Amino acid sequence: MPLTISYGPARHVVVTDEAIITVERRSAEERRQASIAALIVGGGMMGALLATLVDQIGLPGGPMRLYLRPHATPGLAEMTEVLTCWASEVPPELLNEHRWPRVEAFRPVTFYPRAVIESLVVTPWRLKMTLKREAARHIVVPLAPWAYRKVRAHLSRAGYALSSTRGGAR
Repeated sequence: MPLTISYGPARHVVVTDEAIITVERRSAEERRQASIAALIVGGGMMGALLATLVDQIGLPGGPMRLYLRPHATPGLAEMTEVLTCWASEVPPELLNEHRWPRVEAFRPVTFYPRAVIESLVVTPWRLKMTLKREAARHIVVPLAPWAYRKVRAHLSRAGYALSSTRGGAR
C-alpha cells in the first residue's frame, strides 16, 4: 500500500489511496509544557536541553486514559465515515507498513475516508478538506512545506478531487 507522509512537530499527515489520516504526535498541553520548561530556565542551551527532556518524558500527570473501542477498527476500504481511534487500534494493514509513523499507543488517529471527502485544497502550508456530510465540513490540517509536492502528487495520482484554488480557510 503506497503511503505518503508529511511529518510534523504536532501531527503527521498520512495520505493513502483510500483515506487521508492524521496522527497526533503531541497535544497542545505537551507543547505548552515544553515551551514553559524552556522559558523557566531562560532559554539558551539549558532551556533547549530541558525542553527536549520534557518532550521525551513529559511532566507529572501522564497520558490520558485509554478507552478502547468495543469492536475492532474496520479496514481502510471498509470505512464509510470519519473515524477517530487510538494509535493502538489502527488497522493491521497500516501498522504493518514500515513507513507508518510510530507514536505512543494513546495518541489519537483520525481517518478521513475518500468517500466522505468532497474536495481538497493543498498549499505548501496546509491541507484543507471539505467533507460531504459532516457537521464540521471544513477541516484544515497543517502540512509540512517540504512535503507539499509529494502529497499533492499522491492525491492527484489517486484521483482525489483537488481544487485549483490555492486559498483556503484560515
